[in-house]
Amino acid sequence: MAGFVPSAAMAALQMGVSMAQQKASYAAQKGETKARVAQIQQAQEIDARDRQERLRRALATQRARFGAQGVSSSGSSNAVLEGLAAEANREQIEADALAETRIQQLGSELASAQRKNLLAAVQPYNRLAFSALQRNLDTHPLLEA
Repeated sequence: MAGFVPSAAMAALQMGVSMAQQKASYAAQKGETKARVAQIQQAQEIDARDRQERLRRALATQRARFGAQGVSSSGSSNAVLEGLAAEANREQIEADALAETRIQQLGSELASAQRKNLLAAVQPYNRLAFSALQRNLDTHPLLEA
């Protein structure tokens, strides 16, 4: 039984080190995920501002063309302008959906990494328990001959 104490202490130390490494790895991955999400959101904001600026310019250009042609604010000209605005709105919705999908994917990857870390943390405990059980069975067999 005296041999069991040092090996159990060593196994416990190894488990502690392993768990600390896993926690550090998960924390690093979580930080990277947060940074990537922030980057996606920032890119979305920049794209939205650019899209609004392009729409503003396109509307101004189209109004100038209508004015140069002597077309007043009629139904046709309003329909063209509304079409430009609707197209810009549709592009924004699609871009938002794509960004949300990317963010959800990052969240899923992070959750998967956390599950893997939890499973990996349990494995050393199981090995320690089975190892101790095996040593005890080797020294004290259940069935004496």
